[in-house]
Amino acid sequence: MIDVTYDPEADAAYFYVGRGKIDRQEEAGPFTLDVDAEGRVIGIEVLSARTTLAPGDWQKARLPGKRRIDAAE
Repeated sequence: MIDVTYDPEADAAYFYVGRGKIDRQEEAGPFTLDVDAEGRVIGIEVLSARTTLAPGDWQKARLPGKRRIDAAE
């Protein structure tokens, strides 16, 4: 499952799609891609998320900086 954060005040969503060290950022339309040194996408930031993305569970995602709760805890 992809981990997601959403800041409603900034209207910014972030989708964690991989692991690794971010080497650079690339702009792709309304998205900012965090990319590692091998060119793999680590995360995707979406600004103006309410108007860019279709409604969905991302709107109920945790706030950035809040710890993700593991079901095993």
